[in-house]
Amino acid sequence: MVHSLFNHIQGKIGSRWTKFIKETGVENLLIVGIDAAKFTHKAIICTFHGDVLVQPFEFDAALTGLNMVKKCIQEKVDGFKEVVVGIETTGHYYEDLVRHCHAEGYHVRILNAATTAQEREALMNWSKTDNLDLMAIVQSIIHGRGTSNELPSGDVYQLRKFTCARRSLVKERTSLQNLIRSYADQIFRELQGKSIWNNGKREHVKQFTNLFGKASRYLMRHYPHPSDILQLGKEGLREISINENLKIRDDSISILLKFAETSISQPKELLEAEIYLLSQKLDQLDLFDQHIRELERKMEELLVQTDGAVILTVPGISIITGAELYAEMGDISDFDHAGQLIKMAGTNPIVKQSGGRKPSYYGISKQGRRTFRDITYQVGRSLAQNNPEMKKHYLDLKERGKHTNQAYIALGNRMIRLAFAMIRNQSLYCTDNEKFILYNELKKKLRKSNVELFYKRYVSVQTVA
Repeated sequence: MVHSLFNHIQGKIGSRWTKFIKETGVENLLIVGIDAAKFTHKAIICTFHGDVLVQPFEFDAALTGLNMVKKCIQEKVDGFKEVVVGIETTGHYYEDLVRHCHAEGYHVRILNAATTAQEREALMNWSKTDNLDLMAIVQSIIHGRGTSNELPSGDVYQLRKFTCARRSLVKERTSLQNLIRSYADQIFRELQGKSIWNNGKREHVKQFTNLFGKASRYLMRHYPHPSDILQLGKEGLREISINENLKIRDDSISILLKFAETSISQPKELLEAEIYLLSQKLDQLDLFDQHIRELERKMEELLVQTDGAVILTVPGISIITGAELYAEMGDISDFDHAGQLIKMAGTNPIVKQSGGRKPSYYGISKQGRRTFRDITYQVGRSLAQNNPEMKKHYLDLKERGKHTNQAYIALGNRMIRLAFAMIRNQSLYCTDNEKFILYNELKKKLRKSNVELFYKRYVSVQTVA
């Protein structure tokens, strides 16, 4: 009887590699290690036992270079049944190599740069050259490191691209907003609020809840200086609010005028450069907002067509968090249980036990994808605030002494398990909450056409069944 004890350490991918080695035989394997770069790659060809058949050589990152490698392999392939190509994930430069090697029928192993670094460290070699990298790639292949999965493709891959692009734009927008705050401080510091003392206690008063709302943006663009506000006066501000649909309350107008009267800003004629740059940055902010909205619309269109659309039925999971979570989970067909996804996120707890003692539990491992880990935290936070059932679990965790961040991570892991089951079984969210209405939940997140598409794909089919 053969036990699969090592599957827990090797994982499904490692077990597949072991099976491949047994069926093929190490004497029948030709190993090709490739160190990818932008313009010029480098390769080495050897046996499974490490005997070098072709010394390290360079080839260009084009079809001519790939044909050169193919010719070298054909010259040495006699006597070997399988060609195993190990490629290190250097930026995006390795992707074309992987596609062409798959097309040639080679067995491709994709290696993380951290894996080859650990291989060099295990040999206590702190040097780093292209040749040493090649040998580290070969040794990693021999030791069963890496993955044989093909590059992601299809809707999930496109969704991951869109979510990544959105994260990048949001980050840039935040930096731009900070710059706008700086210019606004120089022109009209009190526009962002002011400290006042009420009964001896300091209180921060704002005339606008959001500096980047419609009303404050309009004023920053057209009436950025305190003198502009004073010149308009109460009636002028009220008229602008009505004509431009800014919805500025009367108390906000009063506070704004009061702050403008007591402002310590420089005269407007001395702030010409700051006012011009502020207007320019506001134009850029509008462009960022437009691009982010377009990306979010693309994400919605893609997500509703994938199997991951079912997680949108969970209260607290918006289009953004749903798309981010499903894009990071990817194709779940290669996973046996949700715990493997949690480990991939690096939100699994570290457990240490030895000598029959009780196991000790530490913090999360943080050994997986950082992006996946971040979205797991955000999902947990959103569920704790917007999902009644998950909020109960959150409060229970807090009562047990868990830190807020720990509770968010625990809820995020819980959602990964739930999402795994929902996607695998293509089932909708089930709840005992009498206030939950599926149509209303989807209507909050999707446009009408996509709600109808969702109902046609899932609800109608399940009703008929």
